[in-house]
Amino acid sequence: MNVNELLQSVQEAYASLVGLPMVIIDSQQTSLTSISNIDPFSQCLLTSEREEIKQVMRQRWKSYLQLTAPAMIDLTFQGIKGLVAPVVVGGQSQALIWAGPFVIQNRKAQINEAEEGTKQKKFSANTPAHSLSSIRSKLYMMGKMASVCAKLLENELLKQEYRKPVRLLQRAVKSNSFPSIPIQTYLRMLQQLHPSIHITAYAKRMNRQRFVIQKFVSQEEKQSWLQPVYTIHHPIIHRLIQEGEPLYLENISAKLKLGDWADRNELKTLFVYPIKQNGIVLGAIFVGSKEKIRFSKEIKEKGYLLVKLMEACLSYEQLVCTKQHFLGLKKLNELSASMSEKEHGDEILQLAVNAALDLMDGEQSVIVLQQYNEQKIIADSQTSHKKSDLSYYLEYVRKHYLHNEPMHACMVPRSIEMGRMMVIECPFYINKHVQGVFAIYVTQPEQIEEREVCLALLTNMMAIHLQKLFPSSEDKSLSVDQAMFSQVLTPRELDVLKYVVEGLSNRDIAEQLYISIHTVKNHITNIFRKLEVKDRSQLIAKVYQLNFEKNIL
Repeated sequence: MNVNELLQSVQEAYASLVGLPMVIIDSQQTSLTSISNIDPFSQCLLTSEREEIKQVMRQRWKSYLQLTAPAMIDLTFQGIKGLVAPVVVGGQSQALIWAGPFVIQNRKAQINEAEEGTKQKKFSANTPAHSLSSIRSKLYMMGKMASVCAKLLENELLKQEYRKPVRLLQRAVKSNSFPSIPIQTYLRMLQQLHPSIHITAYAKRMNRQRFVIQKFVSQEEKQSWLQPVYTIHHPIIHRLIQEGEPLYLENISAKLKLGDWADRNELKTLFVYPIKQNGIVLGAIFVGSKEKIRFSKEIKEKGYLLVKLMEACLSYEQLVCTKQHFLGLKKLNELSASMSEKEHGDEILQLAVNAALDLMDGEQSVIVLQQYNEQKIIADSQTSHKKSDLSYYLEYVRKHYLHNEPMHACMVPRSIEMGRMMVIECPFYINKHVQGVFAIYVTQPEQIEEREVCLALLTNMMAIHLQKLFPSSEDKSLSVDQAMFSQVLTPRELDVLKYVVEGLSNRDIAEQLYISIHTVKNHITNIFRKLEVKDRSQLIAKVYQLNFEKNIL
């Protein structure tokens, strides 16, 4: 039930006691409730063409707001009265309770004489009359009602104050633009809650046993009070995990046996807030003071709200990160399908460098490929970069990778700082004569480990597809047995099959056989159909299979 519904319920109860039509109007002259206990006389006045009562209320509104107690007021006609009671919150009138209209008993005859011959006479015919003693009783009851309404409005204002961070959070979530606020900013906001807060810090749970301080804000340069690592056996962390609720320690040495730790660092007051996800404590916020101070409930609750907002932001970022990882895997799967359809190594390389920028939010991606003694550079960029930066890295690759002994088939990614950029690189091995390095430039140092894993997956996937196009010339087991395929393929198709198995592209095959690329494609289509395969990878796999079966037999 919202505050207006509560006010309406209170009004209905008191209107029956007061015995007059009643309504609550806020300081902006907007009705908070609908009129209760309305009678024919008040209905007639309130709906008259001239709206006399409303005009009087507007003209005298400011003076009504200055009232500090219930009062009787004059309305439109001589002798017609009303009652108003101010609803005071925080020293100011937030609303007015209005009741009436009515006339004072024994004065109705005077009003009739004054209205003789006027059209206003019809209003006084059914005018309710009340004695002065009953009016005093009504004013007393309206005063009590004003107190109840003031309490309701005061509580609503407090709720609105506390709801502000929550509303910001809700708007951000609904708009899909959740604010990514650095942890350091939250720590500063916590420190600014009170001048006596000297230290704030964030400890992240790294594993089952250890919490490590990652961020802190302090009024002093020295951070001697801050232990870098807390285990779950530390009394504060142990209680935090067990209870899962904020700890308010206003006399640390008396509350917990901390030994020299509290005395050495002179902390007298400490708040510890848990950071939870799915009910598990994954971090802690420390708010410390060197003074023996009893912080107000308001300060504690504001700190709690800030921490809950921070907790929600961290959970949201984790959710976004997980979603991005899922989408990244989905994109890798789609990319693999696209690579399998490519007949040229250059096409696969170009797909890989383009995908790296999207999957890893990179600034620039580059593949350095060495095939025999020839080097090839495939690059893509989100922004304009200096050629000197790329040239420097290419020289680095040649020196550290391509001029050494042939690389091993299994290589792991690593990250290196190169000027203002972070470069994540992953070497790859196709065979003894074809190898290279895949690198991505990033400016944001966050999530380096995740990006390394993503680059490794992309590199290995690319290498698998390239191996189909660049089979090793030393692989003696992969050859085309003319007698085995002569009954199915024509002599020219056998020639084309031989070069396909060796890893030549359509253009290279055309040059070797002195025919057009179109003719090569027609031959390959016929080979696929006759051998019942869909692509080059299936064709090579079938040659492997037939050779293996022949050797076994």
